[in-house]
Amino acid sequence: MQLEIMKNKDDKKSGYLTRILVMGGVSILIGIISVLLLSNSIRWDVKSWLFTAGYSLMLGYGLFLNGFVYHFVEKRWIHWVKRPVRSVFIAFAVTTVYSTCVIFFTNWLWYIFFLGYAWNKFLTYGKYMLIIEYAALYIITIFFFSKAFFSDWRRSLHAEEALKQEAVSLQYKVLSNQVNPHFLFNSLNVLSSLINLDKDRAQTFVGKLSNFYRDLLAVRSKEIVTLKEEVDFVNQYLDLQQERFGQNIVVDIQTDNLNNHQIIPMTLQMLVENAIKHNQINKENTLRIKIYLQNNYLIVENTFKPYLSPVEGEKLGLKNLSERYKFLTDRTLEVEKAQDKFIVKVPLLQMEDNLIRP
Repeated sequence: MQLEIMKNKDDKKSGYLTRILVMGGVSILIGIISVLLLSNSIRWDVKSWLFTAGYSLMLGYGLFLNGFVYHFVEKRWIHWVKRPVRSVFIAFAVTTVYSTCVIFFTNWLWYIFFLGYAWNKFLTYGKYMLIIEYAALYIITIFFFSKAFFSDWRRSLHAEEALKQEAVSLQYKVLSNQVNPHFLFNSLNVLSSLINLDKDRAQTFVGKLSNFYRDLLAVRSKEIVTLKEEVDFVNQYLDLQQERFGQNIVVDIQTDNLNNHQIIPMTLQMLVENAIKHNQINKENTLRIKIYLQNNYLIVENTFKPYLSPVEGEKLGLKNLSERYKFLTDRTLEVEKAQDKFIVKVPLLQMEDNLIRP
């Protein structure tokens, strides 16, 4: 293992060194071509070629550092597929500002500082060299930006395909939930008790259970739903659960403008189910769930009183949900765990955004 790690480190060092050498060679080559294009007579003495090589290397490495500047900006403000126009403007603006600083500093150092030329004298004959430098810069820049765009586009296609596969997986999971042994077992136990205690309540419970599964079948075919639909659906689920837990579950839903936002179906149901599944619920430990809107997020907050022996689960629900929201919006699903509270912040989707896809 250690030998493999050392080998990988050596390979990385070798790769970096190769890139540095290639950058230097390309810079010197462009410098020589520029001299050949601009000079009527070529001086072949060593001093002239060393000057050309030094000037080209300084300018070339300075401009190649554009890559680090670009990656810094890309992480924060550039998305070629979702916002191509803004990305082009920002990328070219940053490249132009940075490269102008490099180009003029390099020319000042070599021609004004070292050779003692005046700026007006340099600009008289050096303007064509500046034009060549900017032309070479933008040709290389367009190549790398095009490469970045197609790489981003290809990743978006892969992400879309992964989402389709995930959607199939989610549909399968929804179908599996229809015969979830724990939920059905608990529901049938409640029904059995109600039949012995109150046949009318038992009949009402069967109707609620039937309506819940009917709506569950309808939800599986949707990619997103309005917040109102989701709240209505989770209220059905809570109504069934309160037949089992009674007043030991207290839910406070504070939501306005429900039709103005969208959400991934079964988001609330899954979060409420997690709260019920992983917390002690009895007279001494009332499960309190609060659902409200804040800063364009849907907040699901519940008291946190886990079992002494934690309930094992797939532990994929929140991760799966988080990945789906990453594809639909730039804002992420956030999870906060305190000593006595568990909070999940779900980014709301505006109606006009619909499905935000590349």
